[in-house]
Parts: sequence; structure tokens; C-alpha cells
Amino acid sequence: MSLFLGVDIGTTRTKVGCYDVEAGRLIALYSAPTEVSDDAWGGRRDAARLTAAVAGLLRQLLDDPAVRPQAVAGIGVGSVGEEVVMLGAGGEVTAPVPAWFAGHGREAKPHAGEAWAGVDDTFSVFKLLWLDRAGLLGGARTFTSLADFVARDLLADPSAPVFLNVSHASRTGLLDVRAGTLDEAALPSLGLSALRLPALTSSATVVGHTSGAGVLPRGVAVVTGGHDHMCGAFGSGVRKPGDVYVSAGTSEAQVLLVDALPERVDAGIDVGVFVAGGLRYLHRATPSGRFYQSWRRMLYAEQPDDVMWSEVDAALDTVGPAGIDSDARTVRPAALPMDVTRAQAMASLLKGLAVEADATTTRLGALGGTRIADVTVAGVAAGWAPWRRLRQDATARRLRFVAEPEATVLGVAALARLGVTGAADVPTRILAKDPAS
Repeated sequence: MSLFLGVDIGTTRTKVGCYDVEAGRLIALYSAPTEVSDDAWGGRRDAARLTAAVAGLLRQLLDDPAVRPQAVAGIGVGSVGEEVVMLGAGGEVTAPVPAWFAGHGREAKPHAGEAWAGVDDTFSVFKLLWLDRAGLLGGARTFTSLADFVARDLLADPSAPVFLNVSHASRTGLLDVRAGTLDEAALPSLGLSALRLPALTSSATVVGHTSGAGVLPRGVAVVTGGHDHMCGAFGSGVRKPGDVYVSAGTSEAQVLLVDALPERVDAGIDVGVFVAGGLRYLHRATPSGRFYQSWRRMLYAEQPDDVMWSEVDAALDTVGPAGIDSDARTVRPAALPMDVTRAQAMASLLKGLAVEADATTTRLGALGGTRIADVTVAGVAAGWAPWRRLRQDATARRLRFVAEPEATVLGVAALARLGVTGAADVPTRILAKDPAS
């Protein structure tokens, strides 16, 4: 049995893929929008609709001629870590799921007190507090991450216990990252005594086997995944101390793996438990993808990607990098010619984002006490030679570009393999052939 399935519940799209160990690549992939409903704070999701969407995608995947359902040995699920599903005593969903990027946590955080001042306002703890203050907890008795809720649903066993993988727990604000344990006193301190903590599990852990009553055949191992960026890092071969992973997506995440956390961590740097190897990580998120998307809409609306990248490639050597302030979310354009073209404006932005990314790598390395020589970079943009070139030109480090655009799906499937077999080789077709091209 050499097939493993990966589910990636992304911010904008949900993807399912089948990884063939012998082929060393994804042999089938299906996706659909990740539904989000508007609300006054920026968006919420419906857990039941999301599980139905995943089931529909898995049906398509299992019907694909390249996939042999009888050869599927395991499945893992990854997602953003901050979205939580509230569950009642019988495992039923009791509340909407606030989107990780929405303002629910920001609205609730001031009510948590000074002890929580240094915790990222997107973390799950503030979503729990917001739901409570809004009277939406209902009969909730516990909670779990969005990915672990979907994984439990795939078991098709109502008696299965509620679990939370440690990678997602790292994004709750409730985990003592150094000790690797949940803080039993945290919820009562916020007035959330009616909630009990879920059972904490490691990533890449088999939590059960499918009953056959759901979309998957009977006997498929269901394996805990993790936070999407960390799954992508694992699938791309970022697995040892000193390795750095850059995930260029809606929010560009940069991760440095370490044996142990430094005594002091700067503001704006998150820490957590990695999905394998007992490692910790330092993590910095910058809104590079949001900068890019807003400028693309402004400069290249309705234009296909190949047109934009062709123009940008020709303009790269004619402009300098824009100044980027990720914390203030501002762009300071470089000196541009009076007859500036749209390609020059976009090229300047992208070069500025590349400079900002290299500065972030330097910052993480100094904080972690690690000299960083190589950086692994993944994301859809890595498939374009001009983007790879401008990124490499901005640093003296060697950049390893991941050719697989769905590195997170691949990583979740690789974690499923690790959970089932105890080993997971790095997929053979993962890097672009010429990182400097």
C-alpha cells in the first residue's frame, strides 16, 4: 500500500491530493473554495459545510483513474492553526468558526487582561473569548482545530475522542511551547471554566482507522497533521535544526527550526512545536501575499499571469526595490522614472518584498543563534522564473525553490506516511531544477 492522502484546508481554497510513494509525487489533486461567510468582524466558516466539501473532494479523488482506493494506507489533514470548532458533549458543533484572519480576536483581546498582551490576537484563545462574550458558545464543552475536526469526522465513528494536535495547539495561546503541554489554568482565568481542554496529541499520530461508514474505505489510518506552513516545510525536506522554510502565500510565513527556543523572543515572532522530530520553531509572518494581490489587482486586473511575469522579467533590471514596512503594512516606492510602466511598479514591489524576506531570515537566524546558509522557498510564485531570479538576487544565501505548488498537501500526506510507517522520505520531485533560473 503505497498511497497516502493529504487534505489542506487553506484560507481561500481546500485541496486534497494523493501522494504515490513509488512515483515520489502527487498523482492527483482536487480543490474547491474554502467557504467563508461575511460578518461584522471579517468572516466565519460553517464546520459542517466544510466537512461536506472535503468529503466531496475526496470522492472525486478516489474516482480518479490514477488513484487505487485499495492501496490507500493513510490520510492526514492540515489547516491554518487558529480556527477552532466548538463541540458539545455529544461531539456536535455548537458555534460558527471565526476565520483566522478576521477581527474577532482583535475585538476580544482587550477583555483578556494584561497577562495576554503579548499573545497574537489571531490566536484561538481570543476566538474562544469572543464567542463566549457574543453568547455563541451554546452547549460547547470542548473544542479542536479545524483540521482535527475534519480528521475526526473522516473516522466516521461518533465515539471517537476529541483531540488536538500539538502543531495547532501552538497557535491557540494555550500551549506551554517549551514544555509541550496545555495550560490547565488558562481557560478558567478567562472565565471559560465550562470548557475543558481536548486531548493533546503529537502530529503524525494515528488516531484511528476509518469505519467504512464515511467517504473513505474501511481501515484507512487517520493521522494528525498540523499547521499548514509546518506541513509544507516537512514535505519540502525542512526537518532539522537550522533549516529555514519560506511559504509564499496569502501571508508569507518564514520558519526557522531549532533544537531549543532562545530565552528571549522578539515581538512579532511566534514560537511553536514542529510537526516532527521534537523540534521547536521561530515563525514570522509578513503580509507579502496581500501586498502582491492588491498591486496585481491595481496594475494587472484581468491579465493572465504569463503576461504579467513576462513584463516584470523585462523590467527587473530597470528599477530598485521598494521599501517595505511589514509591521506598519506600508510600501515606500523606489525612485521610478517619470514615464513609469506598470511592470516597473510591480517589479519594484516584488524586489522590495525579496529584500524584506532576506532581512527576516537574518533576524530569525540571529534570534536562534544559527548561521543560515540555505533557505527552502515554496508557493505558487516559485513556479515562475522571474520571481525565483529576483528572490535569489536579493540574498547571498542559496535558495532551494520547491517546484511542487501544493507543498502543504504533499507535506500532510508525507506526515500520514510517517504516522503509518514510521518513516517518510523527502519526495523525489520537489525542487526546481535550476534554483537560480
